[in-house]
Amino acid sequence: MSVSSSTAGRRYGGADPEERRARRRAALIEAGLEIFGTHGYATASVKNICALAGLTQRYFYESFGDRAELLEAVYLDSVDFVRSATVAAAAEFLTPGPEDRTTAIRSDPDRSDSEYGTSSPEMKGIAAEHVPSAARATLGAFMTCLAQDRRRARVMLVEVVGVSGKLERVRMHAIHGWAELILNLARGTMTPSRGQRLTSVALVGAVTQLLVDWYIAGEEPGEEPAPPSHDPPDRDLNSGDLNSGNDIDDILDVSVDLLIASHARLVT
Repeated sequence: MSVSSSTAGRRYGGADPEERRARRRAALIEAGLEIFGTHGYATASVKNICALAGLTQRYFYESFGDRAELLEAVYLDSVDFVRSATVAAAAEFLTPGPEDRTTAIRSDPDRSDSEYGTSSPEMKGIAAEHVPSAARATLGAFMTCLAQDRRRARVMLVEVVGVSGKLERVRMHAIHGWAELILNLARGTMTPSRGQRLTSVALVGAVTQLLVDWYIAGEEPGEEPAPPSHDPPDRDLNSGDLNSGNDIDDILDVSVDLLIASHARLVT
């Protein structure tokens, strides 16, 4: 038996090879978030990413074919992070029991019932009288994630745009996932019409562009973004004072108004 075959499955530091590979991949994604979200994709190098992750470059290519593949992974990780917070904020406004609320919310149109871990229980949309509160809670959670970590905002709103045809398809898929989430919250499990799908996509586009304007306006030419806080937040946008001095609170107000005004079209 060769040395390589006999040691391939050994555990080091309490982790088997697959666990170590997953840890290295996670470290590269975290380093990618820091570099892409602070300095931008265009100037990032594999060497600098690996140095920050504490890994040699051969481990980069173990998980990613190139920088664009890492950017895709960082983008999807950020989308999942923000979506989880948004879904959690929406859960209290939905009709299933507490154990079913978050699993009943579909936010990716291409995922099956088994992938969501649910048999697609009947779920009603948010009641009309709760729409203003629900819109503010869910959008507030979404925007709080971006305001508290502008690295994620930069990756999601700026750096991923126009890099490649593949990344544009990934980004469009994510946009349709957000639109599907809006429909789930408004309609529950009722199948939407084409017009209602288009309305939800338009809402995502409007909110996204408002946030792009917010992000760009907050970056002075030549100025490095402020480092993100890694401490647990003690307040969020719904408390009214997370971002005194900039206009994200105004963007939240406008976005809530857009969702409320579109609700009737989404459900009838």
